[in-house]
Amino acid sequence: MSDIRTIDAYIAEVRAQLAPLSASQRDEVLAELESLLRADAERAGEAAALEAVGDPATYAAGVLEALHDDADEAEAAGQPTPQGTVLGMPYDFRGMSVDRIGSRVWNPADPRIFMPRMFGLGWTFNLGAIAVKLGLIRPDDVGEESYERIPPVALAVAVAVPALLAVAAATVLLVAWPMLPAEVPTHWGVSGAPDDWGSRDVVLSILLAFAVVPAALTYSMILRRRTSARSRLLSAAALAMETVLVLGIAVLTVLDANGAASGNWMWLVVLGVLAVPFFMLYVPMRAGLHAEWREAVPSDGEGD
Repeated sequence: MSDIRTIDAYIAEVRAQLAPLSASQRDEVLAELESLLRADAERAGEAAALEAVGDPATYAAGVLEALHDDADEAEAAGQPTPQGTVLGMPYDFRGMSVDRIGSRVWNPADPRIFMPRMFGLGWTFNLGAIAVKLGLIRPDDVGEESYERIPPVALAVAVAVPALLAVAAATVLLVAWPMLPAEVPTHWGVSGAPDDWGSRDVVLSILLAFAVVPAALTYSMILRRRTSARSRLLSAAALAMETVLVLGIAVLTVLDANGAASGNWMWLVVLGVLAVPFFMLYVPMRAGLHAEWREAVPSDGEGD
């Protein structure tokens, strides 16, 4: 049992333990806790009230676990729930899950285009909402049945895309490596022109790692766990966002180091980061929907 003897001291200790939460979440939890403790203290005394809730670290751990479970349930229901916010910007540094990818990257039922990032600080694009706004699908089109009806060939092609992109990025880097100068671009301005430079070996090593390691880990998970069609498709799309970016930066680095790129190339990379995962998700899902609709139509044509 904790040696903390006052409610105020207990609340302060729990507050410190709840640092991972956003300020609003933390204030809400602490207000509820203080109300509970004050009520119990009036009935049984402060010492008994504190003894009933236990050690503050254990209490805070229980709160964090419960909120984490609630967040997972919300993500599974297609409701993005970031880990917290800072200066109004969402952040999430929990490990990625299929439900988290689905609720934020391909969520046609949610009209918001900007969603909290799957991992990190800021926002990402809800490609499902974009498909709805373009009139390509309806908000209620996509369900578990649609994923299970995706033709195996369409699913296999979509899942293979990020692997091909990772191989392409690694090939570009390894072939160009000995031909590049000692310093290469590391950052590009709004105009697309490079505005910072760094060591070739360091920059290319980092890009090579980002091309190979996430792809290897993702495919290892997909193959080892024999995951569902939904899991494979969403995992591959999330990986494609990263591999398109790495391939684009690798190509830009090589071209700019040789003075062969123009500013417009950077925006092609940005477009590719959105377009490749979009078609990876939309085309198989559309094929799955058609298969689902065909199965729903009676063979004698009565459903026409």
